[in-house]
Amino acid sequence: MKRIVVAILAIVALGTLQAQEPVRINSTDPLEGDTAVAASIINNYLALINFDHLLTDSVLHVKSSVVERSHSEDTITIQRWYGNKGMNRIEMWQKGRLKDAYYSDGKKIFRRFSDTYRQWRNMSQLSYSDLTISLDIRGALYQWRSKGSEVYYQGKYTYNDHPVWRVFVTSPSVYDRNYFFESETGLLFLVTEENHIYGNEEPAANAKLVDWRAWHEFTPFHGCLLPTMESYQVDNQLFIIHHQFELLPSNNSYFTENVYTP
Repeated sequence: MKRIVVAILAIVALGTLQAQEPVRINSTDPLEGDTAVAASIINNYLALINFDHLLTDSVLHVKSSVVERSHSEDTITIQRWYGNKGMNRIEMWQKGRLKDAYYSDGKKIFRRFSDTYRQWRNMSQLSYSDLTISLDIRGALYQWRSKGSEVYYQGKYTYNDHPVWRVFVTSPSVYDRNYFFESETGLLFLVTEENHIYGNEEPAANAKLVDWRAWHEFTPFHGCLLPTMESYQVDNQLFIIHHQFELLPSNNSYFTENVYTP
């Protein structure tokens, strides 16, 4: 499969994050940006990714290896399964030990495995959503309208000599974010996170996720275009992520059982 490398991000992988002054900015108030243009940019990106296309009669399995750059021997493996109608399962493994896990049938079952108690426990749908949103391979922009997000186009920038679009996104209980898209391809390549929520709303317990997150590589996959390499920085630590994807036969046990039967 041919991989599409987002070339303007090479500098981010080295831990440097700098952009030139924007070619145009609508206003110093981000909420005065054009909402229709912002929505068009985001929806075009989601159409390129096209996750839902995979989930009609199959389960999408994603295996992700997360490595801290300064401690490459300490790898975290994240296993994720996605079905239709909101079904999902997430498992985080380290040194052969299950550290944290979640699964839901998208309706009534919302469960978590805690490393502290070494057992599965029921939880509310709201708590489940709060704790798993940062682990969703589809990203925070997936179904952005239903999450109550508001989006505002902030203008065209020049980033490492490439034209890019910037979109400001504010969401309930989540710190404000700036999303950057390549105007040449429409692909998302960078998100930076602010230290505030517009309107001074109280943040959720896990609202602060990263300083920035970058997408370096996308790969065509069964009519979709999925991210295969990312990086992010949190607390001045740089992490690199590699994703592998496969389609599995539809099987609800991933989303209804503590120990599933593949």
